[in-house]
Amino acid sequence: MNLAKADLVDLCYSCFGGDLTLRLNGVDFSIVTGGGVQILDFAVEFFSVGRSVATGKPGKINFAGMADEIYVKPHEESVEISSNYTDEVGRVERQQFLRAGRTFLAEVLTDLTAEYPDLRRNQGIKKAGAWVGLTI
Repeated sequence: MNLAKADLVDLCYSCFGGDLTLRLNGVDFSIVTGGGVQILDFAVEFFSVGRSVATGKPGKINFAGMADEIYVKPHEESVEISSNYTDEVGRVERQQFLRAGRTFLAEVLTDLTAEYPDLRRNQGIKKAGAWVGLTI
């Protein structure tokens, strides 16, 4: 795949697999598959759901090529987080959730563009960087 020209959707669904460690106030939402979680896809989904939550709307984080889902529901100044793969429910302050989504996407983009320099010329990556204040 030409990383400089690939569509952001293709990059999200086809590249950069890993394992996801996600713990929230003692609740474990991690997915360890031996590299099957598309990390860029998760980062974009997490950030996008944060934008929904910021407007008071619930959201859902889907995992590319997987049946696992994380559900996010705003409740006053907090956010309730659940999933279809654990019975546990976590809660975090809304602003903390929004910051975490923005920070995670920024870190993923920074790491990927450092490891794969061709991504620095990718328009979708540049656009995603602009969402979180990065100039790529």
